[in-house]
Amino acid sequence: MTIWGNHSTTQVPDFLNAKINGFPVKDIIRDSKWLEEEFTEKIQKRGGVLIQKWGRSSAASTAVSVVDAMRSLVTPTPEGDWFSTGVYTNGNPYGIAEDIVFSMPCRSKGDGDYELVKDVLMDDYLRSRIKKSEDELLAEKRCVAHLTGEGIAVCDLPGDTMLPGEM
Repeated sequence: MTIWGNHSTTQVPDFLNAKINGFPVKDIIRDSKWLEEEFTEKIQKRGGVLIQKWGRSSAASTAVSVVDAMRSLVTPTPEGDWFSTGVYTNGNPYGIAEDIVFSMPCRSKGDGDYELVKDVLMDDYLRSRIKKSEDELLAEKRCVAHLTGEGIAVCDLPGDTMLPGEM
């Protein structure tokens, strides 16, 4: 399953393109309301659950994620499959703003490089959720503009997007 966007409560689990045993998720789980609400929220807040349980972020979870990302880049992606990872958005085919790091679906030939997956289904729901995560990242970028040489910082983060337990 692709996770689009920021590593926050705006991340987007992409059940539109996901499969269970080779079948589209929406053909197996027909409760769209559950997918859009309960399932999506559970994915978005899973990191916060660990923080609340252990009182800190899991370094082991982060380390596993780094290893998985590297493995995905040095192992050829099976035909018809992809992985999601945070990459620079310049030149993306999805209309996501340029100059941010955003989790998107990728493939690799196993040579350490990646290409963005172009044949991804999009519907209005998925587009709107991706846009919310994009807006959050653009707001975060404006907050640190003074550090990146892009002007005066203006923090206008959209609502509370921190994971439960984060300070």
